[in-house]
Amino acid sequence: MKLIKWISVTDRYNKIHLDRMLAPFGLNSSQHMYVMRICEVPGITQDKFNTLFYINPSNITRSVAALEKMGYLERRPNEKDKRTCCLYPTEKAKAAYQPLRQICEDWNQRITSGLTEEERVQFMRLLEKVGEAAVEQNRLELEAMNREREE
Repeated sequence: MKLIKWISVTDRYNKIHLDRMLAPFGLNSSQHMYVMRICEVPGITQDKFNTLFYINPSNITRSVAALEKMGYLERRPNEKDKRTCCLYPTEKAKAAYQPLRQICEDWNQRITSGLTEEERVQFMRLLEKVGEAAVEQNRLELEAMNREREE
């Protein structure tokens, strides 16, 4: 239970902090990562976010539409696949990129300041392993539930 508790606490306070810091940009804790990734990979397709962020496609669609409306990105037809669009940062997104990055880096530094560099690296490696295991376990549960429905 301690693992679930502290992951939840960390997530909740990350969101509170990010919402506060991102408010001047008109963004929230669930939107900034799209702006940053689109700036880092101009022309990225929307479907790539599913595997990058492990987020439901309908949530991705909503976030991308909101960011487009807010002027942070523009959609262009994908020349390689007409069924999809490529996402590009606007000048507004490019101007926000460095401050957004700094907000995230500062927060990461602050919440891990009690760790040595070696502990920080190990913590990130372990957190990634736990996150990947959670994704895999969820996938397996969904497959089992689908098999039961089919029977």
